[in-house]
Amino acid sequence: MKKIVFILLLSLGLLYAIELSALDEDNEFEIPASVSTTLIDSNLFTRVEDLEVYHQPTVDLTDFVALQENEKFKLYVNPNGLSLRILNKETGYYWSSDVVNISDYQLTGAWIRRINSAMTIDYLNESNITVTSSMIQRRSNENAVTSFEIVGDEVLFHVDFVIEKIKLDYTVKLTEKGFDIKVIRDSIEEYGPNRLLKLYLYEFFGTAYADDIPGYYFLPSGNGALIRFRAASAISNVYRARFYGADKYRVGVSSETLLNYPVYGTVHGVNQNGLFVEVKQGAEYAEYVYTPPTYQTAFHSQSALFLMRENHVQPLSSTENITIYEQQIKAFDPELSFTILHGEEANYIGFAKTFKQTLIERGILEEQYKAEHVGVHVDVLMKEYEKGLLFKKNFVMTSFGDLRNINDTLNLNGVENIHYTLRGYNRGGYSDRSYKNYNLDRSLGSPDLVDDLDIAYYYDPTIMLSYQNRTPSEALKMINRRQYVISRNRGEYYEYLVDINVMKDAFPKAYDTLIKRGGIALDGLSNELNSNQTMTRYDVMGVYDEIFTERMPMYRPDFYNLSHASMIYMSLIYHNRSRFFTDSVPFEQILLSGYMELYSQFLNFSPNIHVDVLKVIEYGMNPAFFITYRPSHLLSRSISRDLYATYYGNLDEYMVETYQKVNNALKLVMGHEIVWREVLAMGVVRVDYANGVSIYVNYTSQTVTKEGVVINPLDYTVKG
Repeated sequence: MKKIVFILLLSLGLLYAIELSALDEDNEFEIPASVSTTLIDSNLFTRVEDLEVYHQPTVDLTDFVALQENEKFKLYVNPNGLSLRILNKETGYYWSSDVVNISDYQLTGAWIRRINSAMTIDYLNESNITVTSSMIQRRSNENAVTSFEIVGDEVLFHVDFVIEKIKLDYTVKLTEKGFDIKVIRDSIEEYGPNRLLKLYLYEFFGTAYADDIPGYYFLPSGNGALIRFRAASAISNVYRARFYGADKYRVGVSSETLLNYPVYGTVHGVNQNGLFVEVKQGAEYAEYVYTPPTYQTAFHSQSALFLMRENHVQPLSSTENITIYEQQIKAFDPELSFTILHGEEANYIGFAKTFKQTLIERGILEEQYKAEHVGVHVDVLMKEYEKGLLFKKNFVMTSFGDLRNINDTLNLNGVENIHYTLRGYNRGGYSDRSYKNYNLDRSLGSPDLVDDLDIAYYYDPTIMLSYQNRTPSEALKMINRRQYVISRNRGEYYEYLVDINVMKDAFPKAYDTLIKRGGIALDGLSNELNSNQTMTRYDVMGVYDEIFTERMPMYRPDFYNLSHASMIYMSLIYHNRSRFFTDSVPFEQILLSGYMELYSQFLNFSPNIHVDVLKVIEYGMNPAFFITYRPSHLLSRSISRDLYATYYGNLDEYMVETYQKVNNALKLVMGHEIVWREVLAMGVVRVDYANGVSIYVNYTSQTVTKEGVVINPLDYTVKG
């Protein structure tokens, strides 16, 4: 027996010695010396603008009737199908919900009827089959019956799908900026057996044939994406993306769409004609829809699709499912607000500036912030564990004493204005975090060592992690009666989604506790919008308004939480890399510049470090890092195994160099608005600020001279 104990102790000693020797085995953090031309020419960058002047074909208004007019715009309607045309009186340009000179194109009768219809609906018939109907049908006696009247400063339209036995009213109103379209929910009447499911409202505004128009579509994927009008596309199917992501109460697993702003836009002739659209009501139940020219017609089109009833799949047995739809139509008025832009505002920059003004007017963006130095966000993993044969093996990755040493070293090297976020500070470590587990783990030492630092405690109450397959009672019970759980690390761990009712009650106490320690940095609730049996998505947004009493740092907040954010962490610097996107543009960064501090994704996780640091400079952002004091390879058997290159011992010099580079570039413009951005050549960009300073960025491996300014390879130059 003694021999066995001795062998075990000897083995443990050897393992400990091996682990100690492995502390320095993390690879050195290396920065590539160049960037490929292929990357610069990819859709992760913005292309040089084609400023070709677009001349709109003569617009025939023979079938249209003038209904409204103000100082800037004039509204026309075609009584047959209620398609709209809006004249920008200053430029003479018409924005059309149909296709001008539609007979010139090869289109099937079905597409012509749909394009000329104000709306198309999907409904569920008596046989539980989904059917699509436009207002104009093959036979005229099957057309929707329509009429309209002027009511005050609005046009009220009445639509009766007499064959489908569904009718509704909507209004169109000219504004100082453009026009608004709103469906009146209380007017919807289903006077037969059919049930309304989806509503496509004026889905062809800004449509473009192949590459006839020099322009693009904009959508808020990631930081922003463009789809330039080309004759072909990398996809041949319709692209759909849910604003604010999928509702996990209804959908178990979904791909992240990252459409966290309820907007999109169209440009017909860059710097000539622009149409910016906000989903003003109903975004939580809407999808962005893009139809490429390789799908049935040669036209590009984009629109918002409103889900009036949602469905879910209910398992009946191990081999049989049934699709169940909601009994009642959702209680919201679908509304789109269109802003007509021209000249230098007719581009994605103008879209961002237009929406910024809207957010200022609504009080969502408040005072401009002022910063003496560029900030840096340092996210610190403090404790983690891995499963053992019998017990969990806990290990400290960063103690409070370690954090003190890190901060003092960074300060000595000139790094200032550091915002720390601590995760894994709770008992059991990061993998044992939950909405109720935020007590400090004593093995981390005393927090008094860092009480003078700017520290916020990471808090994501939406998930509970466990190595046990035992569903907690707080887990969200989905509409199909199953509880929301995801298997992680090949079934070694489990992730449960917490019900909003639980989080609503628990958050105030957690907030008070973490604020007393220094601060709170919110994730999960900042960008999750999941309903339950008693709350709709709209109700959940109301809960957020109720429990978020003060602004706080948030990880990538969706639009509905922007008014509750004091600064934004993990602001994306690319779109979601869909292959049919043609450009990446900094819509979010331009939108929030001057009013909200933005911190980048973690740069030490970047596969193109030089490029991403330059992106941070170009976009006017602050850098961010994810670190551990002990080597990251120790996480290889934990749920955090996907965290790599976090070892501070390999990152310290890089963090200092990056901070100094970004600070030298941006110290004159922090807190000022971006007013213009121009791609001067492939991989060479100029960004202009409201205070007269311009920053030139060169992503190429060659020295470039533009506008009399010399920019070194993979570098920047500040002018003004």
